[in-house]
Amino acid sequence: MPRVRPIEEQVTIWLDDEPIPAERGEPVAAALVAAGHLALARSPKFHRPRGPSCMRASCDGCLARVDGIPNVMTCRVPSSDGLRVETQNVVGWRERDLLRVTDWLFPRGMNHHELMAGVPVARSAVEAIARQVAGLGKLPDRDLGLERPRPARRRTVDVLVVGAGPSGMASAVELARRGRAVEVVDEDSVWGRTASALDDPARPAQDRWKPLLETFASGVAPGASGISVTLSSTIVGIYGDDVLCRTPAGLDVLTARTLVLAPGAHDGVLAFEGNDLPGILSARAACTLLACGVRPGTRAVVVACDEPSVFAEAYARGDPSARIAFGVPLRAHGVRQVRGLTLRTAEGEERVPCDCLIIDAPRAPAYELCAQAGATLEATRRGFRVQTGPGSRIGTSVFAVGEAAGTPLDPAAVSAEAAQLGA
Repeated sequence: MPRVRPIEEQVTIWLDDEPIPAERGEPVAAALVAAGHLALARSPKFHRPRGPSCMRASCDGCLARVDGIPNVMTCRVPSSDGLRVETQNVVGWRERDLLRVTDWLFPRGMNHHELMAGVPVARSAVEAIARQVAGLGKLPDRDLGLERPRPARRRTVDVLVVGAGPSGMASAVELARRGRAVEVVDEDSVWGRTASALDDPARPAQDRWKPLLETFASGVAPGASGISVTLSSTIVGIYGDDVLCRTPAGLDVLTARTLVLAPGAHDGVLAFEGNDLPGILSARAACTLLACGVRPGTRAVVVACDEPSVFAEAYARGDPSARIAFGVPLRAHGVRQVRGLTLRTAEGEERVPCDCLIIDAPRAPAYELCAQAGATLEATRRGFRVQTGPGSRIGTSVFAVGEAAGTPLDPAAVSAEAAQLGA
């Protein structure tokens, strides 16, 4: 796929035996998409092709073996020189997996647990074959020399902010201004990716998130005091006052004097035939690729279920050739990647050619951690929203901000929420 800007600091990663140019630090999945490799993975049972659809480690479309470690989310791995990516779960070639025939032999699905049940010899043979062809990846190479994980450590922090999206950054900046020591934890390998994805560097007037990004950057700069960031780390759960955090170095048990939860929202998904083909992305994922300088297709179609979201609008600014279509997707067409869409509109059914289908569905609040922290939930048409008290409070020293609490992705709204934090 074409890049929208040239690579500034090029490194070479390897997909099987093929060298792939990449920008140092960009997600490996973005570099592979830029090189035209949309089908990066295979489904476990029917070996259908899979491609990145979320770019935030919430799908299985970018799973691959990276430097000998299986089932790695390549959208979370920064590109570095010499990094090796291997296709897994294929027999034959990456583009033509011979086990894809399973999908054609069983067009109505297959329950391998009951296949040939009652036929002793045949059942044993089928079970042996199923164990070989199903599953995800093989165990890591024995010669990796991986270090044993360190014992879990317990730490106390002043302020813990979960999530480095717009609301998490705004909250961290506001609390740091009040003299608090703030630690931010995020799953991504970089902070601020969502805000960066909504910006348009080519049009400064549309660069509404730049002030927040610059202010946050000044707080985490070397020598600056107030904000520290821990990346590639996941909050596993909240149990009373204990916050379990899995970091690349091991498990931390954190106790925060003030806990701010900014988990954001889950991308919306629509049910239609062929919705798992490579080249079908959420609007947020498409913007993430554009922010990396990668245009995910040359004939992109954005399907908006309602009014276009901020991500659909941002993508349209970054890719003026993209078409925004209103309607209900009925089926996606293609074999190894999406090649078209049948859309039901007010005028009837329409066949739309495309090599990239962007789904702009309503996002659902990511309420799970907030619920573990004791939040009250309110059912809405988009999912469960976290109810908050004055100053975004959901507990004595626990606060929920951002999309999880119903705050729109708007700089003014995010800033106003942060200013009232703990009021």
